[in-house]
Amino acid sequence: MASGSARSAELFYDIADFYSYSVQTSVWTTHFNPQPEHNNHQELIGIERFGDNFATQPILDRTTLLKNATPLIGISFFQNSYSQSTVYAYAGFRQPLSANQRTHIYAKITAGFIHGYRHEFQHKVPFNHFGISPAAVPSVGLQHQRFNAEIILFGASGTMINVGYSF
Repeated sequence: MASGSARSAELFYDIADFYSYSVQTSVWTTHFNPQPEHNNHQELIGIERFGDNFATQPILDRTTLLKNATPLIGISFFQNSYSQSTVYAYAGFRQPLSANQRTHIYAKITAGFIHGYRHEFQHKVPFNHFGISPAAVPSVGLQHQRFNAEIILFGASGTMINVGYSF
């Protein structure tokens, strides 16, 4: 009989053992305090790379809290809340929460930089200097075989649902 820790190690697999990349797109967006100028059609397209990378490895080396986490890096292109072309480049972690043989629930946190809030909307994101601002994006997702869906919180502004395919 397997011990509890050995059993959890089997359930909490590293996605990088099976897939190296995931592509995603947005399917639904809402703002918590909707305004007439808000865009709820982000037309997001993004790609993520799973596995060891230079950006997240120092954090993994310092903590056991993320021992089951999979590091990732990514980039997303989308229309921001004010219909401006925007890019988000980031690194982060995907932490398994529960799993069975085919379906896995996970939490994900990414941090990076956003570029695209310009002109009269440049101060709608904090610390926007020269069109670039820092960002942290938490999400919760469900991976079923190669397909995934995530609920993403974008600051205090709103939430969106993305779907993706891993390969």
